[in-house]
Amino acid sequence: MKRGSVLDHQSVKRDRQKGFLLFKRALGQLGFGLIKIFLFLLVLGGLSLTFVSACRFLSSSPYFGLHNIVVTGVNDDLREEIIKISGIKERESLFSIDPTAIKRNIEGHPWIKSVFLKKEFPHTLYIKAENEEPVTIVLLERMYLMDREGIIFKEVERDDCIDFPVVTGLSAGDKRNGEYLKRVAFFLDALYLEDTQLSVKELSEVHVEEDGSLTIYFNRLPFKVFFGKEAFFRKIDSLKHMIKHLRATNRLYQARSIDLDYCDRGVVAFKDRVV
Repeated sequence: MKRGSVLDHQSVKRDRQKGFLLFKRALGQLGFGLIKIFLFLLVLGGLSLTFVSACRFLSSSPYFGLHNIVVTGVNDDLREEIIKISGIKERESLFSIDPTAIKRNIEGHPWIKSVFLKKEFPHTLYIKAENEEPVTIVLLERMYLMDREGIIFKEVERDDCIDFPVVTGLSAGDKRNGEYLKRVAFFLDALYLEDTQLSVKELSEVHVEEDGSLTIYFNRLPFKVFFGKEAFFRKIDSLKHMIKHLRATNRLYQARSIDLDYCDRGVVAFKDRVV
């Protein structure tokens, strides 16, 4: 019994020593891991501090000061306005300039459609601006200028040119206005290919009917033309042939209207009959 008791005691002692060695090894590994983490954080902090210091140096260094601002795509008067509203500070470092903020400031101008910025180190900032291009005046509760994409971009002011065709028939606040103006823009695109009395220059009025159909008035044609909602290229081509025929038969000035909103033909309404 004593011998078994001694063996058991020795076995327990060995287990304890083994457990202590395992604990010591685990503790050592944990300590080594913590040291590695500490060193990593120390290096990372040093790099971050270096990066911040470098950014501060570059942002304040006179070597990268902004000396030249080159603005293209607009006239001289608008060029000065763009620089003024851009928010750029005199002699500001190119590194501290925020292109997103500058772009947002400039595109807030009603006559600027889009802006592209490019930094050229060490001293130059290029600003390429695209002007809004009005194609019609939209008559709502007031008069507004619309671009070739069918987007209203500003209200007509006293100094604005108003030598454009007028879009009528829309109601202020109607949710369908955006859709209808896109249709007007598509119709105008079709006319831009023409260099005849059906060109945009000869267009007087685009009237939008209640259902979105377009009725067109030209300066040199004595009648209105119903174009409907689609197939404008085909209908313009048909109208040219019909006008040629009416001229040849001396009936151009007897027509009251032409309805092109048919699949394969147009209907001419004369003062005394419909053909």
